[in-house]
Amino acid sequence: MKRVLSFFVLVMTSMIMFAQNNPNRLIVHEKSGNFKGFLTERVDSISFAKIEGRVAADIDFKEVVEMEDGSLAIKMAITRTADCVAFRITCLPITFMNYLTTEDKIASYLDENVDGMYWQDFEEGLMTGAEITYDATYVLLTVGYDKYGIPCGTSKAEFTTPKATIVGNPSVAYTIDDIGTDYLTMTFTPNDDTSGYSYCLFEAGSAQEQFNMWGPMMGFANLGDMIKAWGVPCYIPDTHTWTGLTPGTDYEVLIQPWDENDNYGEMIYAPVTTKSQGGDGVAEVTIEIGQMGGNATDGYYQVVTYTPNDQTKYFHDMIIAKSIYETAEWGDEGVLEYLKVEDDTDPWWNQYGVDEAWWNVDPSTEYIAFAIAKNGNDEWGPLARKEFSTPATPNAAPARKAPAVGKRMNGNTIQLQKGVVPANLKVQPKKEMKLMQMK
Repeated sequence: MKRVLSFFVLVMTSMIMFAQNNPNRLIVHEKSGNFKGFLTERVDSISFAKIEGRVAADIDFKEVVEMEDGSLAIKMAITRTADCVAFRITCLPITFMNYLTTEDKIASYLDENVDGMYWQDFEEGLMTGAEITYDATYVLLTVGYDKYGIPCGTSKAEFTTPKATIVGNPSVAYTIDDIGTDYLTMTFTPNDDTSGYSYCLFEAGSAQEQFNMWGPMMGFANLGDMIKAWGVPCYIPDTHTWTGLTPGTDYEVLIQPWDENDNYGEMIYAPVTTKSQGGDGVAEVTIEIGQMGGNATDGYYQVVTYTPNDQTKYFHDMIIAKSIYETAEWGDEGVLEYLKVEDDTDPWWNQYGVDEAWWNVDPSTEYIAFAIAKNGNDEWGPLARKEFSTPATPNAAPARKAPAVGKRMNGNTIQLQKGVVPANLKVQPKKEMKLMQMK
């Protein structure tokens, strides 16, 4: 009762405030983040009602059955609560629940994305058209509607489909032909039971994380779907070289074969580790100042090239305005503190080879470039530094100020490779599911 009164007071107070500002829209915001708006000139009145008890359509999952056409269907029972007039239902890969984390989000999702409502209970219901596949985990979701047409309570039931009957024993043999600090070459050879296969490279242990993240958006039902989609389907022996890898890093190549019916065989995990680099000696970096480019409209940049010696495992680099460096907060001590921080979230932070960096700068300004490297024993070498001044330019400098610590304009371009998420993601179309009474 307190919540109803509080909401009533809030609405009335808001309407009074709106009236003073001559508004012409009434907006109702939901906890899910969605909102619904009305023209105030078309709102006749606002009223409140109360329905006791839960409004939902409870799911009782029974089993997954194979239909005559080879598709899979779901047997279930659906029972509405006393005040549940109708409901919507859908079936989604379990990874969707990473996003539908609360009841209000589930209700909002079904209300906006699922067509069709059911106005009856299903003692023995059969859902077809869900496009489920073998050996994958899904969730059935419902949202119940009261007599006012409001989406209310939800219900869910998780289930896993059975494994498919595999024809033969599809498998792929692999060999590691060559491996260095930043590259890997492998050869894959399918056996006679394999009608096709696909492979992807991941950092060790990250494939499942990628599936959990991108599975819902790209419609992957299981890990095999992701490997088949992100890799290049092969039907004969294949050799592939990955480049741009990180030295001394554990990776794994996931290989997914399938049989003559396109059913997945056992996933194959091939662990590999790139060679480490760096020696026992002093790790040092030399710095070369290149050209300044850009313009007043788009901003100016300064090219600085950092070259490590053969004892270097990796290094960190930066530039800083000299006027900032000379303040009490910086100096060599502040620079060292900044450069020795380890940051796995920044793809440009650990540099393993020559780094040609483009830094944001202002014209006619003094800067200092710094770098520091670790050797193979994780020992820091000396701090490398190079002072330089940017030249004046014919055009006026941009109104904005360059940051005290330079920010990159380019960095190292990350190329799309097998096992890397593509950029042109598309949400899968809505499935046309149908729920029918079996008797």
